[in-house]
Amino acid sequence: MRYMQKKSWIALSGFIWSAAGFMLLYRGLDFLSQMENLNVASWLIALGLFAGFIKGRFVLSKTVDRTVRRIYQLSSPIRFTHVYPKGYWMLIASMMGLGFLLRLVPIHWRGLIDTAVGSALLNGAILYFRAAWGDQKADLDES
Repeated sequence: MRYMQKKSWIALSGFIWSAAGFMLLYRGLDFLSQMENLNVASWLIALGLFAGFIKGRFVLSKTVDRTVRRIYQLSSPIRFTHVYPKGYWMLIASMMGLGFLLRLVPIHWRGLIDTAVGSALLNGAILYFRAAWGDQKADLDES
């Protein structure tokens, strides 16, 4: 996996976000399903999914767009070290650090946050897949 084409890097980004999103969503739903009051748990699940959808479509979509544009600007074949800027890796590291801090939060809030972030990552992954397998390059070249 040392060298890959542009659409392969974009699709790989989508798969990485999907894997993280499914893991967090599963964990969040598991935490919320352990609540004694299932009515409150249902509302927290709905809130988490809605918040994740909004964040994925309106916040993470900008990150996806920047990453896709960056990948299309690179000359092929592309090395792993050229795909993501250092700021992107710092963002990932800080998000992982926040994930570890969530262990200090009550389980129902942790479940809500994991559900929301997992849902957001899955929505972002869909945008990566659309960019990889759709005709996004023409759209990116025009703007």
